[in-house]
Amino acid sequence: MREPNLPLRFVSMGVTAVIAMALMSQPDLGQTILFSGVWFALMMVTGVKASHLWASVIGGVVGIVAAYNFYPVATQRIDAWVFGTEGITHDKLAMATLTAGGFVGTGPGLGTRKYSLPEAHTDYIFSVIGEEFGLLACMVIAMLFMAILVRVVVRMLDEQDHFTVLAVTGLSAQLCGQAMINMAVNLGIFPSKGMTLPFISYGGSSTLALSVFAGCCWPSQDVIPILTSRPICPRDAEYERFA
Repeated sequence: MREPNLPLRFVSMGVTAVIAMALMSQPDLGQTILFSGVWFALMMVTGVKASHLWASVIGGVVGIVAAYNFYPVATQRIDAWVFGTEGITHDKLAMATLTAGGFVGTGPGLGTRKYSLPEAHTDYIFSVIGEEFGLLACMVIAMLFMAILVRVVVRMLDEQDHFTVLAVTGLSAQLCGQAMINMAVNLGIFPSKGMTLPFISYGGSSTLALSVFAGCCWPSQDVIPILTSRPICPRDAEYERFA
């Protein structure tokens, strides 16, 4: 049973700050932003006051400014994203690869610009898909992740169990947030984060973790009615009649 006097939100904020500092020490700026975003999504679901949410937003902006001034990795990536750099950079290569295939792409395995991309099989797989399968395939992938998010939100509107709402919100925010960041980096909207595209990028541990996330969300969606309802059997009806 929940204790109303415990400052759970402030405790969760402190735990999130500790984990964020641990991630930044790696250094891993991308996962730090993603983890903080998941915490913010959970705070929105719990029904905190608008003033507290705005305070969290302001705190996040202050954190980004502090990271830019005192965290070399953030300084380098933000400078390259905002002011640009001379010569060929990762974001320029990613955009050139993404648009090289046009609307329908050059065909599977026929892309050539992908060989100049760093980590083309993980961080920039979205650009490789754009080159070989076209912008149409990229739009389909983006819509699939959007459909997952919309399906979860619609299902959670009718959910009464608070734990289920929080758990599914956190897991779906992790999954769809990572996909959004990866696609935004490939499009040049976000600075480079070094983050994979869920279920598409090459990787063992990342794919395993994301599969666990998706598996935890699966039971809450009731996508297989046979698992949630007992079929009516003629023998059962006869047994109940004589019972």
